[in-house]
Amino acid sequence: MADTRRSSARRRNPAVRIVADSIKNASIFRELGQMERRWLPTELPVLLESMNLEAPMQLRKSARLGRRSDDPEPSAEALAHFVKIYRDRIYFQPLPLFDPQCLKDRLHLFPYYLRWSFLALALHFSTHEFYSGNESEATALYMTSARGVVQELSTEGVVKTEVLQSLCLLALCEILDGEYARSWMTIGAASRLESLRLSQSRHPPSAPNSDAISRCHWSIFVLETMFTPSLVLPARKPGRPKFPSSPDAPAPVASLTVANSHSHWSDLSSNVQQDGSSPDLGINANTLQLISIWGDIVAYLQDVRYGLSDMPWLNTSRHAKLEVSFYEFEVRVSSLHMLRHASFPDRLMAEIDAKREYWMPWLTMEILHHASKAALHNPFVQLFALRGSNAKTQPGSYLQKAIDQALFNYEWVARIVQMIQGASFELYDPLIGSAVAATATIPWIFQFARDEAVAVKAGQNLELFETFLDGLSLRWPHLGIKLQTLRELRSRSRSEEEGGAKSTTIRFQPDLVWRLLCAGFPPEMGAPDESSTTGHGHLNATLHVTTQYVHPLMDPPPRRPMDDSNMEIFFDASFDGFDAQFPEGFFSQTLLGGVF
Repeated sequence: MADTRRSSARRRNPAVRIVADSIKNASIFRELGQMERRWLPTELPVLLESMNLEAPMQLRKSARLGRRSDDPEPSAEALAHFVKIYRDRIYFQPLPLFDPQCLKDRLHLFPYYLRWSFLALALHFSTHEFYSGNESEATALYMTSARGVVQELSTEGVVKTEVLQSLCLLALCEILDGEYARSWMTIGAASRLESLRLSQSRHPPSAPNSDAISRCHWSIFVLETMFTPSLVLPARKPGRPKFPSSPDAPAPVASLTVANSHSHWSDLSSNVQQDGSSPDLGINANTLQLISIWGDIVAYLQDVRYGLSDMPWLNTSRHAKLEVSFYEFEVRVSSLHMLRHASFPDRLMAEIDAKREYWMPWLTMEILHHASKAALHNPFVQLFALRGSNAKTQPGSYLQKAIDQALFNYEWVARIVQMIQGASFELYDPLIGSAVAATATIPWIFQFARDEAVAVKAGQNLELFETFLDGLSLRWPHLGIKLQTLRELRSRSRSEEEGGAKSTTIRFQPDLVWRLLCAGFPPEMGAPDESSTTGHGHLNATLHVTTQYVHPLMDPPPRRPMDDSNMEIFFDASFDGFDAQFPEGFFSQTLLGGVF
């Protein structure tokens, strides 16, 4: 019966028949794709007729034959649908590859291998009635055919923006399909080809393609930062293109007051750029700079994992230099993009969706700023990894600062995730998923605190992060591996009983924490490996969670049990975003008071 239905569908839709039949000839299409550079489009139909094959998808408009009833290329309606899917689910999640405002007018002008790469990626996120249940076959055909052309062009050193764009799209497809080794090589090919382009370019790109070149360059940079951070060149390396153009910041929410706003202080502003004396680089530039910082931190953590000896309290340490990069970023970013002005949680969903090109990189910026700082000051790194690598005790005042920063920034990641969920904002970004997975290691530690309020809140945030990752893992299998690692860490970790009281000593496997902190790629699976632990051979370790470093000098007032109204004290408090100068009492009342 199922075969009868499929045969009937193919008779009704010739396009489906051709797509389904074509997949059987994948090796031939690969050969045809590799011959694309040697045959003109108008000559290919003759070639195919001589081989007794139906014309594949690449022959539609490029062959100038007009649209036929059996033409398997998507209709204009289908292409328009996938352009919307790109805007809603793919743009800046994590790549800013195409400008969504221009994509609809340019998609039909793409070389067929670039259009196929685009359609292959879009079909991972949605479908259209054109394909009538043959999405898998069509995706495989698109990828096989495009890959054949792009691989040959890239190995021959053909520097074309379209080839680089296609490599970026194919890399994402391969990651989505779990083909991690292949995606690693695809990213490498794109990186080397872009390096070749930069070495041949004596002048910065000029209009009209400068923005396309910039978007392509920084998309390759993001791919490298996500999956091979230790190999990435600095973001501010001479010769790099300018950052891609950015959408304007949304107008402020005029009706808000301090009393009814969830996100800002109206009277706090120390950012020198608010007075217009410094130019606004744009949200895309700011986000890409933070992605660069995130990659530097992950590379640093990978080195610590394998035994780097670093004294982070010294101003000559790598840790200190990474902290300086945050200060430099905060000086450059315009206050227009701060939470108090953006007011994301105070806007209607329709308003957010209308400016999605702005809000997607804005959310990436906000989450990465706090997740990066949380990762840099992670208690596991400070109290276990670095202490073991140099066999010295860190200064207590340094540790207090580090743990305070970890607490503060991890809770802001949780708050922003709640904002996203509260706004019903669809998010598919694997980079944000990796950042949240790394951040989840902090509440995993704090759930063992003696202070019940802190432990309960940490447990709730840990559940929040796990739920968030669970949603993203449905699309990105490597995030599914991170989610599995987080669950394994939670199940294998335990606190030791101390005279019947709750213990602050955790017994755990460091390798599981490192898998979450370090965005290793391909993702690590299986049992912990002694050679891949902290450099000290720890398969099992203990971490003593102490109250010494995070309490304020004065004893806090008695706290009520944690209930819904108490939880809202922190999340409903007016707050200025990461650039704020806070009243002195804010930290003691909402962050440090009563922390273990």
